[in-house]
Amino acid sequence: MARLTLLALLLSLAGTLPEAQEAQEVRQSPLHKAVPVGGSVNITCSTSGPLKGVFLGLSWPKNMDVIYYEEGENSTVDQQFQGRISFSGPQHNLTITMSLLQLADSGLYTCRAIVNHTVLGPGTLVMVTEKPCQETQEAHRHQEPGLMFLILPSALAVGFFLLGLSLGLLYALRSQVKKLCASGEKSQPCVVYEDMSYCGRNASPYQ
Repeated sequence: MARLTLLALLLSLAGTLPEAQEAQEVRQSPLHKAVPVGGSVNITCSTSGPLKGVFLGLSWPKNMDVIYYEEGENSTVDQQFQGRISFSGPQHNLTITMSLLQLADSGLYTCRAIVNHTVLGPGTLVMVTEKPCQETQEAHRHQEPGLMFLILPSALAVGFFLLGLSLGLLYALRSQVKKLCASGEKSQPCVVYEDMSYCGRNASPYQ
């Protein structure tokens, strides 16, 4: 009889273990997130079991506790993240926001629920990346009109100077041609004409 009672007790304990494990499970989202420098990420730690407090820790590339949150108590935030952490939601479904992220903040962040022992979440891999090249190109495009306003007056001044220089050269060349035409070079064709007409009169004595 005692053996049957002991067997029934063991079976009942075995049946409750999965429920206890399920109650103490920690769910975490998102599982991975890429964030540009200066951006932010929201990490949610959820559990349906009895809960004393929640840690969010960095487990890679180094081990450190980022925050500890417990309802009714002052939250603890590591000095590296001071002024960059905020919380929202109840303790059993806590969302932790990390802002103004830098390249050094990249890593694997893991939720740890404190019940009668510590239960770990699956982790969130946060990758902080440089700003996309497209944004840099757009910034350059926005700067181009300003540069054009600076360059345009100089380009116009140079253009007008070259135009004036060309017109001056053409005027000087035209004046030189006029001088050459007025300097006796003109008389030569006139003399030729007179000689031809004179020769023509001598060549027709019979007319």
